[in-house]
Amino acid sequence: MSTTQAVLISNPKTGRYLKQRLPAVEAVCAHLESLGVEIKQMNTTCAGDATNIAREAARAGASTVIVSGGDGTINEALQGLVGTDVRLAVLPRGTANVLARELEMPPEYKQAAAVIARGRTRRVHLGCATDDTTGSSRYFLLMAGIGLDASVVRRVNPELKKRFGKAAFWISGLSQLADWQPTPFTIEVNGKSYTATFVTIGKAARYGGELSVTPRAQLDRPEFEICIIESQSRLRYLHLLSYALRGGIPTHKKGVCFLRATSAHATGVAPVQVDGEVIGNLPMTFTIAPESIEIIVP
Repeated sequence: MSTTQAVLISNPKTGRYLKQRLPAVEAVCAHLESLGVEIKQMNTTCAGDATNIAREAARAGASTVIVSGGDGTINEALQGLVGTDVRLAVLPRGTANVLARELEMPPEYKQAAAVIARGRTRRVHLGCATDDTTGSSRYFLLMAGIGLDASVVRRVNPELKKRFGKAAFWISGLSQLADWQPTPFTIEVNGKSYTATFVTIGKAARYGGELSVTPRAQLDRPEFEICIIESQSRLRYLHLLSYALRGGIPTHKKGVCFLRATSAHATGVAPVQVDGEVIGNLPMTFTIAPESIEIIVP
């Protein structure tokens, strides 16, 4: 059996019920070693660690970076891998594990380890969000969200997230809707301007857990599916949410527009999140990155 050199990045603070999460990362590493994957394990201790560890792993000649954590940790690691030949692999251990679901990675660690050891890959195109004010950029695998959802993410209590997992986002979302004062912003796509209170720029079909906002987006296609919603009604958003829970918002709904594009530019006053992490405020430009990345898949 050939040996694969890999760095495993573990976020010990990810997910819920931390003391009850089994198996331990050490057991996962031991199982990967038994399958011929030579592992160096590194733990994150603060924000930005996963980026630095992934970047150093690439410089040191690792063939694979495995992330044992949630979508936020995966996104951090991604920033250090773009532009390298290092493959990305995922061991689902986070709150929602949206990317793992999108890739159909098995949740059981021995099965996931077997997938990683097998080494089959899929090339994935990335999105990139660029802050027009600072010029800083952030790559993303799943989606960028502008407006309501970024406000929800910003308000999630870390202790609630740790204790209740995905339910923390529902608690935050409902409290956000209760006192939400929507501020419309503008997004330009394919040369046309649209007014919106919520936009999802999707690179993947799944949005968060059981939600689907851009169901026709595909990881391996170099384009976005963009969902634009123009509504200031709380009840309207709850109605649309019910559709997102059942597979997707119908394309004919009033005040909802779906577009395909490789870029978009948004201006106004609204927060922005990518892959479930708030990265700043408008104005921002969103593009399909020229770089892509190989991800290990079943």
